[in-house]
Amino acid sequence: MIVPKQLIIATGSSPASLPGLTCDEQQVLSSDGMLQLESLPESILIVGGGVIGVEWASMLADFGVQVTVLEYADHLVPTEDADIAKALTRTFKKRGIKCVTKAAVLAETLETTADGVSITATVKGKDVTYTAAKMMVAVGRKPNTTTIGLQNTKIKTTRDYIDVNDHYQTAEPHIFAIGDCINTLQLAHVAMHEGLQAVNYIVDGQATAINYEQVPRCIYTAPEIASVGISEAEAKVRGYEVKVGKFDFKGNGKALVYGEADGFVKVIADQATNDLLGVAMIGPHATDLISEAGLAQVLDATAWEIGTTIHPHPTLSEALAEAALAVDGNAIHA
Repeated sequence: MIVPKQLIIATGSSPASLPGLTCDEQQVLSSDGMLQLESLPESILIVGGGVIGVEWASMLADFGVQVTVLEYADHLVPTEDADIAKALTRTFKKRGIKCVTKAAVLAETLETTADGVSITATVKGKDVTYTAAKMMVAVGRKPNTTTIGLQNTKIKTTRDYIDVNDHYQTAEPHIFAIGDCINTLQLAHVAMHEGLQAVNYIVDGQATAINYEQVPRCIYTAPEIASVGISEAEAKVRGYEVKVGKFDFKGNGKALVYGEADGFVKVIADQATNDLLGVAMIGPHATDLISEAGLAQVLDATAWEIGTTIHPHPTLSEALAEAALAVDGNAIHA
């Protein structure tokens, strides 16, 4: 038996499901089951239009699969800015992906046969039945903590997520936890930095708490989506009087060269202080471009400072500079 002086729990997560909707990994699949498919289905229903659901929808559509996404919320990717969600839905529809929002799936109506699956959802007060060759359940992930012996420790959990302090230390001072098994952003780069901070605290007794609002979030659809900070709607909920700048990639030379000019960059700032509250983008290489916005937030830069920084031409990064200038109505190529 190994008895370490210090221990870091990093057991990750597993696909979640809906009550009454069991994944048999044959006709009704989780994201794990999708990875085991030996051939592509002709059609698929994806229950859940969050990050996992839209990434699979985008990829499968690229492969020629007929995709229908059923999302319970008012729009796809409900954790992202509403303008981003609208743009993604518009692009998906152009690509032939059927997007159904405000759809409450009725798990008890699921029927499977050798030829496919069918399920009914309540959409805007009416019951609608959807059929396809396969179904994927993409309603998030759950922490892998229930079978690792936590009951034999003083470690506390909330909804199966391990409770930790700012140093990722549990109620057992020598045991730490990071990644998907704690209730933070379920992103690989987040887990890596949580691990770094836990190790720093173990070795040096010091660690820097992560500000999760300064963590870039990326969605690997076509077009790509990326954001950092808070959305316009969230800023208003928090009482900010916001000013917003947007710039379309249609006005960016490099995007036109790539032939990928759909999308835009959106910058949200505080009217009173000019503080940068958030940046959201959808378009070519958005997941690469977002790091500049993340650095701007860490350095407490203003939109004016981003916009007046000289960005090389022709590059996609010019779109961020233009959106930042647009916050005060100063975009050059709008």
